[in-house]
Amino acid sequence: MVRGFVPQLRSTMSPEERTVGAYLRGNEHLFNSLVDLIESRIRGRATLPVPSDPLQCKAILDRDSELRWLLSRLEFVYHSPVAQPADDRSEQLG
Repeated sequence: MVRGFVPQLRSTMSPEERTVGAYLRGNEHLFNSLVDLIESRIRGRATLPVPSDPLQCKAILDRDSELRWLLSRLEFVYHSPVAQPADDRSEQLG
């Protein structure tokens, strides 16, 4: 019942994130390499001249926002414990 009130407190990983987590956890070199790669894309876009078209500006901002989201998910997966909580739908009522 309590989980129904505050579903956002319980964070679960997607199947893809669990798969990446198997390779990423404990592999600091891989994690840092991926972070550097993503941040270099963000920095690369920042050095480009600002487009005059507002739609192009929005597209660049959206891409950067998505890359920042990806960075936060990678960090979450990297620092997450190996055993993830079960999905609420798989719990038995009793």
